[in-house]
Amino acid sequence: MKRFSRYTLWSFLMLLCIQTLVTGCGETASSPANTYKTLRVEKQNYTLERRFVAKIEGKENVDVCALIGGTLKKVCVKEGSRVKKGQPLFIIDQAPYIAAANAAKAKVRTARAALSTAQLNLDGKEKLYAQQMVGENDLLRARYAKEDAAAQLEAAQAELASARSNLNYTTIYSPVDGTISILNFLEDNVVFPTSSLPIATVAANKHIYAYVTLSEELLVNLFDEYGCSTSDELLKKLPPVSLYTTWGEELPQKGHFDAVSGEADISTGSVLIRASFDNPSEMFRNGSNGYVVLPTTKHGVFVIPQDATIHIQDKCFVYRIVDGRAVSTEVKGISANDEDYVVSSGLNDGDVIIAEKAGMVTEGMAVAQETGKKEL
Repeated sequence: MKRFSRYTLWSFLMLLCIQTLVTGCGETASSPANTYKTLRVEKQNYTLERRFVAKIEGKENVDVCALIGGTLKKVCVKEGSRVKKGQPLFIIDQAPYIAAANAAKAKVRTARAALSTAQLNLDGKEKLYAQQMVGENDLLRARYAKEDAAAQLEAAQAELASARSNLNYTTIYSPVDGTISILNFLEDNVVFPTSSLPIATVAANKHIYAYVTLSEELLVNLFDEYGCSTSDELLKKLPPVSLYTTWGEELPQKGHFDAVSGEADISTGSVLIRASFDNPSEMFRNGSNGYVVLPTTKHGVFVIPQDATIHIQDKCFVYRIVDGRAVSTEVKGISANDEDYVVSSGLNDGDVIIAEKAGMVTEGMAVAQETGKKEL
């Protein structure tokens, strides 16, 4: 009797397990289609905004350097102050240059006197030669002496001009209107014309350049998009661009790309392109960072959510709904931003695609539109 009860219990448990499995399988087979948001695609025009990190430089960003060596005796401006073109900025010790100029003046006077003496001697020799009282050699020596004296005077005058120029160089003037940078040299520092550092920099920020780098592939794509064969042609066809600070504030003035580098960077293969902007409020300064936005209008494209795409290596796929089931379809396009993907080929007007969580969908899965919600 005991042995029979144990057999009955095990049989009951086995039967219960089989019923559970059968019931589970039946539920799976009869489960409803998976519910997802969908989108019926239609062709449209879309303005794509390409963003490029930019390095800002003033159009008149000028290093102020010493043209002569000496001790910096006076700094005439404060760091970061506004300066005008021709305004004195620095004065180098003038004493040795004043002394050199005075010595050069004395040499000029001496040389001028020597020339006068040589001229008088020549005049006398010519009269005596006319009276046949001296020979031709004496006359020639007098003429050569005058020429030598004249050459000495020219050398002395050149030395004086150089000394005066050096004296003038002791005062360093601002080359442009702008803002002076932090100084690399202070009073009583010795400066040299061969120094690797400028004394300061004057930045004129009313007009600025924004330098960005493009990959060679993108540059070629731009040539194709605008139907250009040369860089000059591309620059004429590119639309106005906007400049933003790194925190997103836009410069009110639009700019234009106006120059493309003639060579690519050896290490990265990128190409440098420059945009020019008016910057009357000096919102940007020399050395600032920002980003340039290039708008490009795409005609007759499909705009779908990024969440509707699956990227496998260099290919992009979406799921179309065909007869209630998900069918993977390769599309070509570009990511416009974090939300939109612009499809140029692979879809047709009226196609219905899964618009969310495409990574969770499998090929052939039964799909129903989300209950109570319209297509996106």
